[in-house]
Amino acid sequence: MRILMTQRDLTYVGGTEMVTVELAKELAERGHEVAVYTPRTGRIANIMISSGVWVRDRLADIPWVPDIIHGQHHLQTMAALAKFKETPAVYYCHGVLPWVERPPVHPRIGRYLMMCEWLAPRTTPEYGLPPERVAVLPNFVSLTRFTQVRTPPARPRRAALFGGWLNQEEVHKLEAACAKASLKLDKIGYNHDNPLERPEIFLKDYDVVFAIGRCALEALACGCAVIPLMPGQAGELITSATFDQYAFSNFSPRYFVTANQISDDWLLEQMARYQPEEVLAVTSLVRERHSLQGAVDRLLQFYSEAVATAVPAAEGEPSSEFAPYLETVGREADVMWAELEAMRGQLKEKSREVRSLKQALKRSEKAKEKVEAEFKTLKLRHDLMGQTLREHWMGRWLLGRVHRLLRHAPVEAEEKRCLEPASAPVVATPS
Repeated sequence: MRILMTQRDLTYVGGTEMVTVELAKELAERGHEVAVYTPRTGRIANIMISSGVWVRDRLADIPWVPDIIHGQHHLQTMAALAKFKETPAVYYCHGVLPWVERPPVHPRIGRYLMMCEWLAPRTTPEYGLPPERVAVLPNFVSLTRFTQVRTPPARPRRAALFGGWLNQEEVHKLEAACAKASLKLDKIGYNHDNPLERPEIFLKDYDVVFAIGRCALEALACGCAVIPLMPGQAGELITSATFDQYAFSNFSPRYFVTANQISDDWLLEQMARYQPEEVLAVTSLVRERHSLQGAVDRLLQFYSEAVATAVPAAEGEPSSEFAPYLETVGREADVMWAELEAMRGQLKEKSREVRSLKQALKRSEKAKEKVEAEFKTLKLRHDLMGQTLREHWMGRWLLGRVHRLLRHAPVEAEEKRCLEPASAPVVATPS
């Protein structure tokens, strides 16, 4: 089968990026011809190229007409559908925010695959997707990458915040809570200026990992204890009893379910539930139910169904399949245009403020240079005056010394003369 995958960006390692990389590699290694279209390509494309996957930033450069379009990110998916006018598609939805993730509505998309169960119920009321075309393909982890399972210690010592979604205040709270629980915390991710890109290597060094989504799955697959965190919501330690609950929402806490916040007491409570055997039980569930290999087996079934049920376009009739999508985009574009114009006005105002601040900075720098020059002059004068004063006081001291010597000199001379013995009389000798 010839498969075209779409992806909005391949310049750095992220969740959807690694989904594309691992699916493309696995499909190619099973003998399928795979190409990836992305407007922004980068060095991680090399991971796929080594498996024979074509990576192109223009649809015109795709070397063949695909049998199926595996869509991710709606603009790139719709571009591929417009280019290959008779090819059916499936759309893999990773989330509903930001807007680039939202599923597009198009008659040639035979299946909408949701990353987790939590996404599925909202697709019909929010996007009007037919329920019979919506299915769930849970997030997965590559067992050929994450081959090693660590032995959890009796008492956890090292922890990692894997991912950069918390704000600074929450990070500080987590650091304080970890210190209280005797956990040494490392922060891993682009937002922490520590973008380690080989989790299959570094995760085995951590006993507890704070993560959500794919990061959480990878940590669980390695034998780490995982506590999901997201802004404003602190989850609970994932156990075999809570595994299905967290798998339902892609291993993320859900809003309006609990009111847990990051705190010392919250983390101490989670650590009290820690049991090495439970950690290994959860790891077994992940490796059994959420493997890349199992996900690709199901994905190929969805591909086959979409190809088998595709309705070819009638020849000679103008296509109207893009009209509903363009209507939606038109409404959204108007809103985004208004937001963009407002931001442009704010940007102009901020630019004026920046120019004013730069001018004030230049004035202050000039004033600083003037003050520094005056300070140097005053310091020089101070040093010269200090030297003059020292010389003046030394001169005065010397003059006083000479004066005292001169004043006491005649008295001392007279006293000395008086103390000398009288001279013997001179006796004349006969001639």
